[in-house]
Amino acid sequence: MARVKVEAGSGISGISGRVGNLVFRMSADGTTYLQQAPAGKKQPGSAAQQEYRRVFGVAARYGREQQASAEGRAYYQPFVQPGRFGSVYRTALADFTKPPQLLAAETGSYQGQMGELLRVQAHKPCGVTSVRVQVLAATGQVLEEGEAGPVGDNWWAYKTQQTHQVAAAQQLRILAQDQPGNEVEMVVDLK
Repeated sequence: MARVKVEAGSGISGISGRVGNLVFRMSADGTTYLQQAPAGKKQPGSAAQQEYRRVFGVAARYGREQQASAEGRAYYQPFVQPGRFGSVYRTALADFTKPPQLLAAETGSYQGQMGELLRVQAHKPCGVTSVRVQVLAATGQVLEEGEAGPVGDNWWAYKTQQTHQVAAAQQLRILAQDQPGNEVEMVVDLK
């Protein structure tokens, strides 16, 4: 495939894009090149590539929806990085593609009593919107569950609402969710 360098002052320098079967490209130094468009059909890609494209398409749609809505702009604007590429669309798209992180769970010396404090550290650059806590029996049965409330930078707290026998409560399941609906789970042994 031949490449032709277009000289400055020729009237078409600085142009980029495709015209028919010709492609105009501009290099980083400002030089414009003209070449024939590549022939051949685009391959569909592997199953993993097709899944990535599908997820990216959904993320892009989410980003456009957040950019278009007043609520979306109000939520994401504080997280937009200043600079040339910062936008609500890009911030929302990036937020969609990554779930929150559960960093720590502090169960203290849980004794199965009502009013005991369970703390969870959950992080995401654009914020975690909810943290749900479940106290589980050895069989996996949910003994108690409820929403934790934010108590500081990336920390959430849940106060137990019921009394359980210490032997009955075996695990703590934590579910954290972000604005796009991504959810992550962590299970912690209470012993």
